[in-house]
Amino acid sequence: MSASNFREINRRTVTPDLCDELGHMNIQHYYATLSDGMFNVMGLMGMPKEDIPTRRTSLVLYKEEAEFIDELNDADLFYLATALEHVGNKSIIFQHRFFNVQDGRKLFSSRFVAVNMNLDVRTSIPIPANMKAAALKELPPYIED
Repeated sequence: MSASNFREINRRTVTPDLCDELGHMNIQHYYATLSDGMFNVMGLMGMPKEDIPTRRTSLVLYKEEAEFIDELNDADLFYLATALEHVGNKSIIFQHRFFNVQDGRKLFSSRFVAVNMNLDVRTSIPIPANMKAAALKELPPYIED
């Protein structure tokens, strides 16, 4: 597994305000990076976040697994990259990785199981065919690492 098996979604520099008393980037900022990245992924799939209030549907996180591999410290430059593990009827599984920009080291991995939700009735609904096709076109298939 390498960064070439994933699509870069967003890039970030660690700043002092993102670091905690332990001297590394605090967990809340990992999840903020993932959240921003998922909205970017949804945009690639034809589901821009700006349309959520009128569309009344969105991918939502159902289950997540994470592995913190190497610390992120002040001034580190990294990027979030994503690959597609599985597309189902109502759910989709994404593999996310943080990679160091300078040397390509894998710093963090996460597996997201997301469902397409109708925001009015708060239940899962089928993912439209055009959005499935866009996900398959825009994101590389996940190759197990």
